[in-house]
Amino acid sequence: MNTFFELIQMAIGKRDALSTPPQNRPEWDALCSVCAKHSLLGITFPVIDMLHDTMETLPLGIYTRWASVAEKVRNKNEALLKYNKKLYELFLRDGFRSCVLKGQSAAALYPDPLLRQSGDIDIWLDGDRQTVVDYLRGRCEVHKVVYHHCDTKLIPNLGVEVHFTPSWMNEPLANKRLQNWFAAHKEEQFSNFSEDLRCCVPTLHFNAVYMLVHIYRHVLEEGVGLRQLLDYYYVMMHLDTQTRELVVGDLKALKLDKFAAAVMYVLREVFLLDEDKLLVQPDLRHGRFLLEEILRSGNFGRYDDRNKHDGKEGLVAHGKRKFTRGVRFLLYYPGEVLFMPVFMTWQYFWRRKHNYLYKGR
Repeated sequence: MNTFFELIQMAIGKRDALSTPPQNRPEWDALCSVCAKHSLLGITFPVIDMLHDTMETLPLGIYTRWASVAEKVRNKNEALLKYNKKLYELFLRDGFRSCVLKGQSAAALYPDPLLRQSGDIDIWLDGDRQTVVDYLRGRCEVHKVVYHHCDTKLIPNLGVEVHFTPSWMNEPLANKRLQNWFAAHKEEQFSNFSEDLRCCVPTLHFNAVYMLVHIYRHVLEEGVGLRQLLDYYYVMMHLDTQTRELVVGDLKALKLDKFAAAVMYVLREVFLLDEDKLLVQPDLRHGRFLLEEILRSGNFGRYDDRNKHDGKEGLVAHGKRKFTRGVRFLLYYPGEVLFMPVFMTWQYFWRRKHNYLYKGR
């Protein structure tokens, strides 16, 4: 069996030992590198820490590298907890309800939340898009206003994505269904205050739908790593039977149940998710294809050679590269792939019309 998968399974309590531990420095280097590729060095460190005490073949250099990353992950998560609370209070004071997406709300489901490797802060603001953009431009530098969010410099040296809506679809009818679903469940998210995190976070029901959409979008747009799938694994582990039935109904209505079947295959294959926790029956063919894409892409597609480009890539070249990559998914996600150039073209002119192309205050 894949040693990488076995290490993850040990980290989440599904396995007691590695069947074939690495025996030399190159093998340990390879294992460390693939964990880094998927942003899983943090959650796997307790296993490495335990193995360090029992295995002579684990090089000190590998152990210290793993330990160093785990310590940095803990420190960053502690800082993010403070920033989330600060942003929530800031927005509330200025008249905006907010909800922290992914990030620390996903980490809260982990046995040790501080070991989940986090990226930027994603926060959903309750308000009209233009009102939110004008407000943010009055407070900080705002970059790249697109359909569903904008990048801001609200916090020095840390990206903060402010969402107008949690996500989107390229296909118009699919997007309408999704936006209607978000609107129908919005009030519950903006009132779901976490006493531990001191901000509002999504409910498990919402995350079971939204985070699947998030994985779907990343698969299509740039690639996704196992860190995002591990987030979803912990959502599945926390769902009760009644909520699971509601989620299945929602995914069928949104026509995402086939993608869910592929994700269930990955969760069962990599994380050994129990049969009674699955949303739907896993799809073997689609699931293998998805897992191949995940392993090729790494975290947010940073290791996918199809995403390589120089820093001077223009809009046309960017669109061409994305669509060329997307054609690989045509058999599985035809609507989203075929409408990709349509959505990108519409979004460009929409951004230009609303003065969303420029960067600045």
